[in-house]
Amino acid sequence: MHTKNDLPERVSHVWISTTWNNGNAIKGVIRKEFQNYWLAGQQPEVAEKYQTLLKQAFSKIKKGEPLTEEEVGETWYYGTGPGETTPNFMHGGGLPIVSDSAKSVLERFDLDQTYFCNLNLQAPAGHPTTDEPYYILNVCNKRSMGNYEALGPEGDLTAPLDNLAGQIFLSRSGWEHKLVVIPEALGGPDIWIDPKIPKLLFLSERLVSALKAAGVDDGWGLVRCSVGVL
Repeated sequence: MHTKNDLPERVSHVWISTTWNNGNAIKGVIRKEFQNYWLAGQQPEVAEKYQTLLKQAFSKIKKGEPLTEEEVGETWYYGTGPGETTPNFMHGGGLPIVSDSAKSVLERFDLDQTYFCNLNLQAPAGHPTTDEPYYILNVCNKRSMGNYEALGPEGDLTAPLDNLAGQIFLSRSGWEHKLVVIPEALGGPDIWIDPKIPKLLFLSERLVSALKAAGVDDGWGLVRCSVGVL
């Protein structure tokens, strides 16, 4: 396993997975309780319970907090069409999801507080599904990307970050390649999040190289992110 002590002295870039920041990028999976037709058939208190659980799961995954078994859920639906292949990274109802093949590569690196929540995938009526296991990728390693003020001045529509009232920085989909990570953010596990920039995963060069070498980088929406100070 790689450790943070293996990091080279100077690193020019890291990588960002952008798929989770773009719900239309990859056909995703959906939790049973998130489907409107399922909710419509439930008693109000049941529907309210699961809506609350879903909101908790979405909030916790963006903050880098571990999910409970109840928040993961029992059943997820995923169907493929004719000739379709299932990508190794998917946007699943607001959550990042990886294949077992990608998981086996990730586990060769320093993941520290990263958890793989097993999904029970079922096919919707009339559609086949994949036999490969898939998991919610619950990354709880948190590091500051920095450069917030330089990257996201409030009201600047050309900035890759959207500064909301000076408190929360949201990444603009399609502008992730303009982000710059401060050097201090590099010392630690090979995959991490910055809670100020929800729905982006940061990955080390060596991890991305391994994903590409194994042919499991499809679906991640990987873009290079420079290291430096603005």
